[in-house]
Amino acid sequence: MGTSLLYSFNALAELKITGKAEAEYIFQDVESEAEGQLSLDTLQVTPSINASLDTRTFRGFWSGSLTHLERDKVDNSRTDTFEEYTYSLVWQPFDSFLQIEGQGALSYQNTNANNYLVSDFLNNSDSLSKTRSNRISALANFDRGNWVHAQGGIAYADVASERSTLNSGQALDNNTIELFGGISNGDSIRRVFWQLDGTYINTDRAQNNNDEFITRTADGFIDIAVIKSFGIRLTAVHEANQVSDRDDTSSSTRKFNSYGMGLFYRQSEDRYIAVTANGSDSDLDEDDDETFIGLDFKWALSPRTNLSGSYGRRFYGEAASFDASYNSKYLRTSLSYSEDVTNTSRLLANPQNLGVFVCPAATISIADCFQPSSLTYQPDASEQLVQLTSQVIEFDDNIIIRKSTNFQAGYDFSRLTIALTSRYAEDDYLDLERLRRTYSLGTTLVYELGSYTNISTEVTYANITQRSDQADLNGETDNWRGNIAIQREIGRYLTAAIDFTYVDQSGDIATGVGLFGNNYSDRRISLSVIYKYQ
Repeated sequence: MGTSLLYSFNALAELKITGKAEAEYIFQDVESEAEGQLSLDTLQVTPSINASLDTRTFRGFWSGSLTHLERDKVDNSRTDTFEEYTYSLVWQPFDSFLQIEGQGALSYQNTNANNYLVSDFLNNSDSLSKTRSNRISALANFDRGNWVHAQGGIAYADVASERSTLNSGQALDNNTIELFGGISNGDSIRRVFWQLDGTYINTDRAQNNNDEFITRTADGFIDIAVIKSFGIRLTAVHEANQVSDRDDTSSSTRKFNSYGMGLFYRQSEDRYIAVTANGSDSDLDEDDDETFIGLDFKWALSPRTNLSGSYGRRFYGEAASFDASYNSKYLRTSLSYSEDVTNTSRLLANPQNLGVFVCPAATISIADCFQPSSLTYQPDASEQLVQLTSQVIEFDDNIIIRKSTNFQAGYDFSRLTIALTSRYAEDDYLDLERLRRTYSLGTTLVYELGSYTNISTEVTYANITQRSDQADLNGETDNWRGNIAIQREIGRYLTAAIDFTYVDQSGDIATGVGLFGNNYSDRRISLSVIYKYQ
């Protein structure tokens, strides 16, 4: 009976357990304007384990690692241990009608935007904050194809972090509840098209005098065909952002409504464009009773290429969004521009992922990854869609208007793998006289020298500029990070690597200054041996 049950389980479910252990010796040569010339030796040991389960209705993945460092330098020694994990799960108990998703992580996050790219376990570890995030959501789909499509769901997320030694902001301890839903016409409708979407998000900021950050949005349209593919569009939008339980006297609500009428051209559900003339109703006098032009489009140029976007106004002025994606056999690109009213907790709880490479759980380098076959590729339980850059955040949790652009491109053919990345973020603080802009650009290249040997190189640059009424927040910093590495497989389970890394920071922003100050260069040489269990 036991043999029979085990056979049945293996037939219905696939359980994979993999792992690796890495031992690395690192030598650092640091030239610091504040600390002078420094030499450091570090022994780093990192074991990790990955587990995935894939059944007909359930996909789950968990990965954990432990990084232990022992460091020696001229005047003292230091030992640190960092534990991290990440998990994700998808459960569909009733096919597509109900889907339950969960994701979370324990990680060490950079708390200061000025130290983007240069903070890691070796440099500025005191600027990292131990952060836990969890999110679980339930999505229900109601599909009566001939008449109506509808979906709705609920999500709960919590984010908690410890205060870092160098972080002048606050530790995070927030919970977020989100309700979302949408309804649209069915497939049999030929002359009238309509859609209505809405969200409600409530973030309880426990560390900020129990403030509640509440966001409400609703938007909809009705398209009435008049002549073939042309017709009239009616549209309306509502948005409100509110901070309750405030102990100051500033305005706690930003509300904006608009309504409009215009024309549309529609070929199909994924090929249309609409232009409207709109009027506004706003809490802010300068935006009240204004007339503006609105644009909404979605256009699939081919099965491989999708474009979509919108233009209009919100309570802070002109607003836009744009998404573009392309996928071929060897090249995949993704470009996104968005504008959101948000805070650090929401960004951590629900990060954007525009990854263009699918990587296995036990990834050592991008050479182990591949390009997915389509724009809608769904990784299995032991795979993950990897984004090669991380978002730039500040652990102050103030309400910001974030305007961000994210570009990812990947090329994979024969022995060559290339990735290009670019990010831009503008954070405008609603309650403070403060503005921060971040630009970053990076490239990664991997070439297979032979069946068992890879050479890889990566260079990333970031520029961070801040303007504030606080003198210590004003300034600019330029951060560089680059490395070149050679990896050689020794048998089935062992890999040896040699790596040269260069890190450089130069700037004049006085807050969040790290271990070596804000003007230094760090040259590293590392030798490592990696054992993989598969």
